[in-house]
Amino acid sequence: MKIIMQDPWGIRFLGVYDNSLCDALYKKNINLKLITNFYYEYDKLSNFKVVKVFFKYSENLKVNIFRKVIRGLEYCFTMLNLLSKYSKESPDIIHIQWLLFYQFDYLWLRILRYLLRRKNTKIILTAHNLLPHINGYKYKNILEKIYSQFDGIIVHSKALKTQMIEIFGAKAKNWLICVTSIGVEDILLVKVDQNILNIYRDKVKSLESDGHNFLFAGGIHKNKGLDILLKAWGNHINEFPNDKLYIVGNPTYNMNDELKYIQKYSTSINTSFGIKSDEELLAYFLECDFVVLPYKEASQSGVLMTALSLGKPVIATNVGGLPEVVETVKGGYVVDSNNPISLCKAINKASKISNTELSKWNNDIRKKTLTNYSWNNIAKLTVNFYNEIHSI
Repeated sequence: MKIIMQDPWGIRFLGVYDNSLCDALYKKNINLKLITNFYYEYDKLSNFKVVKVFFKYSENLKVNIFRKVIRGLEYCFTMLNLLSKYSKESPDIIHIQWLLFYQFDYLWLRILRYLLRRKNTKIILTAHNLLPHINGYKYKNILEKIYSQFDGIIVHSKALKTQMIEIFGAKAKNWLICVTSIGVEDILLVKVDQNILNIYRDKVKSLESDGHNFLFAGGIHKNKGLDILLKAWGNHINEFPNDKLYIVGNPTYNMNDELKYIQKYSTSINTSFGIKSDEELLAYFLECDFVVLPYKEASQSGVLMTALSLGKPVIATNVGGLPEVVETVKGGYVVDSNNPISLCKAINKASKISNTELSKWNNDIRKKTLTNYSWNNIAKLTVNFYNEIHSI
């Protein structure tokens, strides 16, 4: 079976995801080509063919209106070029990971379907987010049109399949929806420079306190609930003054209110803002005791899967597919979203766990996560879905 996988983002965590999924599919004897970001970093780990075409000029520009315009033009130009490529190659499956400009994407899909009308090429989408996390319902109508253009849709949990049907109603009941997940493996441990990793680990160790260390990591967007975490932390630290919170990631909005909280509790909070190397980010994951995901909205989370694959217990909110994963591996606590009191209680509970108990929990979480969410299992489900779709 000939597959084209398309992911315009394809860097950092998404690059890890692409490499892991494509490699697992390649090992199932799938003839696969990944078309992705110009700065995809995992070429040396990729046994399949990689074509790097998206965002050559705009990816590393400073985030502003100029970058947004250039990025939009690059995306549209690249997508239009891919139309003729896909028509000539006639793969069995075109598997799209992300669509970024919905009005354009809908027209692009209509044209693609027209070009492929006499061929048996099927088009599949992985809907990582059913709706955008910010003002999501604003895009419901256009996304309903987009989803209707696909022969099949993959979501990352049973809860998300149910949610998709609830959001989009009767039309969604006619869509072929497959449930897989985000897989886990030790690709970061393979890729990273161990010497640099150890330098960062020593740096983080020098900041640690006598209590437990909690981590909030990844892109800092409004939906990630950092404001909720900081309110909870203010109450928590009064009872557990030796604990420490690490906030690591790249902010994408004005954080004036959050910075006031950070300054107020500066003796118990350490921040490291900006885009992080794999080595620096991994060092924080390895040295922390718990990872906190106080998300207001989410479908699934690479941060969640990274934490669990490393054996780190999490405190996550009951949004999207997060509870399903946490409960499957018994990997932490699930709390109400947008609720600082509920979150504080869970952090307090975590702080009472002894190091001996925590060490045993780490081992159990890691073992269950690697067993339940292996890329081999996810590749099996994905190939079965490919076969089902292609036989229709």
